[in-house]
Amino acid sequence: MYLTAAVLKVNDEYLFTERSAGRVVTAHYFRLLKVPVHPGLLRAVPPLVIVSEFAAGVLLLVPGGERGSLWLAILMHLAFGVSGNFPFSVVAMTLWVTAFSPVGRIDVSGSPSAIWSAALLAGLLALAAGRTATGRRSLSWLVKDAYQGAVYGGLCAVAVLSRGHGPAPADGQVTLVHGMVALAFTVNFLLVVTGVKLEWAFAMFTSLRPFGRSWLERHRLRDWPRYYALALPARIPTSLLREIDPGFVYLATRAENVVHEGVVYHLEAAARKHGVSFTPRAMTVDPLLRELVPAPTEPPAPAPRRRLLSYPAIAPKSLDRHYLV
Repeated sequence: MYLTAAVLKVNDEYLFTERSAGRVVTAHYFRLLKVPVHPGLLRAVPPLVIVSEFAAGVLLLVPGGERGSLWLAILMHLAFGVSGNFPFSVVAMTLWVTAFSPVGRIDVSGSPSAIWSAALLAGLLALAAGRTATGRRSLSWLVKDAYQGAVYGGLCAVAVLSRGHGPAPADGQVTLVHGMVALAFTVNFLLVVTGVKLEWAFAMFTSLRPFGRSWLERHRLRDWPRYYALALPARIPTSLLREIDPGFVYLATRAENVVHEGVVYHLEAAARKHGVSFTPRAMTVDPLLRELVPAPTEPPAPAPRRRLLSYPAIAPKSLDRHYLV
């Protein structure tokens, strides 16, 4: 996962543009903290993230490097957590605890008070430094941040204090599992690189997009992925909004967004059941305007197809908009 995330970030948009997910997320977080950030720091964040993720992955392959990788991971996931993604950080650290419990039992050295202390410290840090995308946190958000931060801190302490030295010794069954996981990640990586898919890429905010200024842009893929612009019906039946989340309908029909055909297929089918239509219009990339524009009417544009959601459900029309994938 760390190696995949690092390598996929080596693209022009992530490293060198103002649209870089690394720069955008960092700048937004500092704005929420009301702390000024130097432009030089924003430029340094993308390569620093790449180096950290790559080092965490490589250290796991080096005998004796597991502990160094663990500490790198703790710092990285703490940063991800306080900037708004503690659930992912908790899941990641749970995997670390599992890796350091090879016989299926958590066995830690030292006093349990160290685990409680780490949980308390991380909970307070999450309470003080955590932020949501909108900035101000309600009481329920504060409680959730403190709780998730405490869980994360406790898991970090368990992993650090574990008597295990790393994953289980390589016997036949373990080697088979490791090989299958490595093969799955390799195939997934190659599918992303060749432009066959983008969703579920373990890309981790790489700034990759269906059509964009990076090595992922593939002019030969003329027929896919297909995206459509949607329009709100003159009236929206209440029964339809009980079937489809109103927030998603709002995003899908905004003028600046386009929707993947696999999603359009299901949205339109649901709308027609209730006697309305989102009036999907096929879109195509205009390289001069650098955005998706309505496709020519001749020949007639194809109807949305039922397709696997291998690309983002909703994407901006403009290729120059911030896009966090």
